[in-house]
Amino acid sequence: MTSHDQLHDSGQAGNTKPNYTLRRVKTLLAIIACTASATLLFTWRTADSQTATVLVSIIYILTGLWLTVRFAPRE
Repeated sequence: MTSHDQLHDSGQAGNTKPNYTLRRVKTLLAIIACTASATLLFTWRTADSQTATVLVSIIYILTGLWLTVRFAPRE
């Protein structure tokens, strides 16, 4: 029996409600971070600061992946 089955058997799944406000805030922050990092990535001069460029690239990739996984079909 998996932990998912145990939640349904114990009746705890009906007592918890998803926090839609938190989901919306996290999604909005991810969209803003992805847009801002993409803008900075393509408008910055890479010779100025290689560390900052790498940091912005990592933020762009991670937020893009998170948004992809978040909105990917679950079939």
